[in-house]
Amino acid sequence: MENMKKIAFLILLIVPFSCTRENIEDGDGLPYYEFTQVEKNQLIKEPKVGDEVVFKNQDNELLKFVVGSSKTGKATYTTVISNFLGSYATDRFHYDSQEIEFWSNGQYTTDRYQIKIQKYPIDCNYNVHPPISGSPTFYGYFTFPLWNGYRGTDPGLNTISIDFNKPTTTLSFNGKTYTKVCIFLSNRTEVLIPSIALPTHPRNVHVIYYDFNAGIIGFDDLIGKNWRLE
Repeated sequence: MENMKKIAFLILLIVPFSCTRENIEDGDGLPYYEFTQVEKNQLIKEPKVGDEVVFKNQDNELLKFVVGSSKTGKATYTTVISNFLGSYATDRFHYDSQEIEFWSNGQYTTDRYQIKIQKYPIDCNYNVHPPISGSPTFYGYFTFPLWNGYRGTDPGLNTISIDFNKPTTTLSFNGKTYTKVCIFLSNRTEVLIPSIALPTHPRNVHVIYYDFNAGIIGFDDLIGKNWRLE
């Protein structure tokens, strides 16, 4: 009977981990949620820090951004617990991520143009070691300082989610062809106050053209100007 209790105890120890230790990273034993090759094909062709991104409209007006940061690869999710003894950081899992920031006039601002794509265990209890629920999900989102769309009643909630299962189209201009283009519509006609980063440009963009491998390739504003990537 004593042996049976020991066996049952060992099973209880093994079972919780047997269903969670997928994609284990060699070395520290933490889960590592990696991009598959199919998912890598949906990433932006990584620009270099300092590269200039220029949009031009039919009136030959220019809007310039500079790549302020560009990182693709393995990242680590860490939680911090604080108590009277101090603060303790614990690594929970690793995941693949692509993060690119485009700065207006080469300066870091809160209204920067940002793209983030991740392989993340959505709906997971991140305080458990290792995560015991949630499925690794490939998802992304971006922000754009001139976008007039937002969620609810707060104009600050203007993050745009990328649906990689959404049908795409092909667009050609300025001698280039983009084959994985999603079109985002704000469905709003209001012009919001200018952003801090771009005080001469009100938030009046209601259409954005986003290519999976190139990021934002163009946008249209409410006064009829069509901006396209040079």
